[in-house]
Amino acid sequence: MTQQILEFKKTNHFLYSQWDRGIGDPTLYKILPYVERTRYEKEIVIVYAPFLKKRAISKDSETCLILILKFNLIITAYWCDSPNYLYLKEKNAHFQTIK
Repeated sequence: MTQQILEFKKTNHFLYSQWDRGIGDPTLYKILPYVERTRYEKEIVIVYAPFLKKRAISKDSETCLILILKFNLIITAYWCDSPNYLYLKEKNAHFQTIK
């Protein structure tokens, strides 16, 4: 796995968990072109199930992918069934949604 993908760099934390969480580089190549690069300190990108299913990333119609970014760094990523809790928990973060 590479340390950079498109315009984004992977943090060590992300690299350590990427394989375990089943978020490979081919998946990121299908998602990252749709992510807007911003100047926010903490960017939370929620990639919803219809987008994932349409691009053959996930067959599950309920699971979404969460990406946590800081500028052009991928901090972490994980699969989630209901991301709505993030809106209450992360009040100072900027949100992007990809549907």
